[in-house]
Amino acid sequence: MCSSDIATVTTDRKFLSFMRSYPNLIPLSAKQVTGIAAALESFKFDTIYGHYFDRVIPTNGKQILERSAKRYVAAISGAYNDE
Repeated sequence: MCSSDIATVTTDRKFLSFMRSYPNLIPLSAKQVTGIAAALESFKFDTIYGHYFDRVIPTNGKQILERSAKRYVAAISGAYNDE
């Protein structure tokens, strides 16, 4: 999968993050991120290529997308506010 800029490979290459606009720091909503994960559910893929040349997730891409979507939705819902 080529993630482009809505779902981007994080610097540590362990997750994806989601933004409507990176230059303006506008995040996507939980509904939109859940929709992206659902839309990609039927596709088979292992590697995720980010929009920066050094940001590639070489294996387990589908699982990382699922884990990242859950993590993102939890974060914008306040799950990590007490940490």
